[in-house]
Amino acid sequence: MTDVQEAPETAGVTARPRALVVGPRAQARGGIGSVQHVLERHLPAHADLAVVTTHTDGPDRLATMVRGTVTAARRIRRDRPDVVHLHVSQRASVLRKGLLGAVARRTGSRVVMHLHGSQFLDWFDALPRPARALVRGLLRPHRLVVLSETLRAPYRERLGVPADRVVALPNPVELPPSPEVHDDGSVRALFLGRFGVRKGIYDLIDACARLTPAQRARLRLVAAGDGEIDQVREAVTTAGVGDVVEVVGWIDRAERDELLRRAQLLVLPSSHEGLPMAVLEAMAHGIAPVVTPVGALPELVHDGVNGAVVPVADPAALARALGDLLDDDARRLALGARARTDVEAYAAPQWASRLAAVWAAPR
Repeated sequence: MTDVQEAPETAGVTARPRALVVGPRAQARGGIGSVQHVLERHLPAHADLAVVTTHTDGPDRLATMVRGTVTAARRIRRDRPDVVHLHVSQRASVLRKGLLGAVARRTGSRVVMHLHGSQFLDWFDALPRPARALVRGLLRPHRLVVLSETLRAPYRERLGVPADRVVALPNPVELPPSPEVHDDGSVRALFLGRFGVRKGIYDLIDACARLTPAQRARLRLVAAGDGEIDQVREAVTTAGVGDVVEVVGWIDRAERDELLRRAQLLVLPSSHEGLPMAVLEAMAHGIAPVVTPVGALPELVHDGVNGAVVPVADPAALARALGDLLDDDARRLALGARARTDVEAYAAPQWASRLAAVWAAPR
């Protein structure tokens, strides 16, 4: 059943705004679900929170989308919350959340639109001029939340939102206890994300095939995700790296955390990203990330400081970066330690306070 879900409340807090959040189920796959999980855990300290689910995994996705959208519209008209927070991706999500934003504006609620789509700008630019005008008309929030400072200007220019209404709020991460150290001579690496060209999984398989025999003997890479699972397994077999790469498919949150506790590298050579939760979560575990300079990642990962940055679609460069980190244990450990320190700025409690301030901002 996908209806309104009330998040836990915190007692003893006064003058709390009433907030309605519309988006994915907190247990849904993908980064927005992870953000929603953090939101539901930490925002009840700041607001009376209600959640309407419009996206979930599995065969009832369409029913959840339709039922959730209708439920959200009814709740907005009936309850007139102080703020309506809408998670927005791209394509059909823009239409659905744009219409809910219009309902909320009409009832007097403040509207916060939280843009997550890693390919939103490319999608928007490819639209015909009338369609771009329609999107601008739909996305007229009181505050527009984007994932990094570098994205403020592009979104402002495309959507025509005044500069003082565009807020850069990077994704949050819950910090685990101090990372454990596992040293059995191998180097455990992870790929976490949807299998396909966009996340660079095929480039990663190609890079593994380019490693020296000694480097391959040390590396143990677990690739966990959904999407093109069979194609990825076939690519592993074709490249002859079955001794290096294990494809496990989708894993739940507990299984992911167990892998993170034992890993030393996170590899995500994507062509498009927002601010991937997998990278934040890996850094929080003291894992050195190997990424491409896309989306908000250049603000988070700095080459040779707290990780490695390689060009998009360049398996040879990726292989060199991986080889360097496999050969130099001290450097790899130092990058991971610095990653843990740097990601503390993204800690969930501080993020929740900043989002609460966005909700409370004047019209």
